[in-house]
Amino acid sequence: MRKWTSIVATLLIVYTAYHDVTKGTLGHKHEKTVHAQHEKTKEASLPYQIVEIKAGDTLLSLIEQQQKGPLPVPMETLIRDFESLNPGVKATALQIGKSYKIPMYRK
Repeated sequence: MRKWTSIVATLLIVYTAYHDVTKGTLGHKHEKTVHAQHEKTKEASLPYQIVEIKAGDTLLSLIEQQQKGPLPVPMETLIRDFESLNPGVKATALQIGKSYKIPMYRK
C-alpha cells in the first residue's frame, strides 16, 4: 500500500509539472493587452518656482512665504501638485540643500 501511494504521488507531481510547463497556470498568451490611457500631466499647465530647501523649510511654509499669507488651496491639492511636479519625491520628505519645483498659485 505504501508503494502504491508513493507511485501515485510521484505521477501526480510529474503530471502537474508537465501541465505547468506546457500550458501554464497563468492567463492565455493570446489575450489582447489593454494599455491604460495616461492623463496629461499638470506640469505643463501648472506654474512653478524652483526653490532650494534650507533648514526649517516645509512645503507649507514655502507656499505661505510665496503667497505672503495663508494657503490658497486645500492641503491635499498642494501635496498632489508638488508630487506631480517632482516625481518620486514625497512632500513630507524634503531634503536640505536640494532644489524642488514648488507650485505657484494665484491669490
